Amino acid sequence: GMRMKLSISVALSHHPDLLILDEPTAGLDPVVRDEVLEIFQDFMQDENHAILFSSHITSDIDKIADYLTFIHNGEILFSVPTDELLGEAGILKCSAGEAETLDAEREGLLRVRKNQFGCEILVRSKEQFRMRHPDAVIDPVTTESLMLFYARGEEA
Repeated sequence: GMRMKLSISVALSHHPDLLILDEPTAGLDPVVRDEVLEIFQDFMQDENHAILFSSHITSDIDKIADYLTFIHNGEILFSVPTDELLGEAGILKCSAGEAETLDAEREGLLRVRKNQFGCEILVRSKEQFRMRHPDAVIDPVTTESLMLFYARGEEA
């Protein structure tokens, strides 16, 4: 933990506008991870500063990212403002039979994950979907659920 904090201090001592960090919190205990994220947040208070941050720790991404780019197998699958993505999209839970009746393009369906209980479908706009299907069960998305839909789900 101290080594990572020292590395960050050295990087910041050069007064950069951009920090490029690969898994900066991996292997750190939760207290040190939180301290490191606070340092990053303080750095980004200046609108001229930015951090390009890669991580598999979705809770860290949730705390710090204002823009999310998901790369899977070397391909950029999406790149959007985090609040837009997490605020608009939703996860529809339905049976496999119900899923078959939906028109993916018209309904704004993006990705499908099938499981033993039925289907989970990533919808582009939970509000628009609810207008057409008021009884639908739609859960909010998380950064982790998005990663799983794009890494393990199928195109709708």
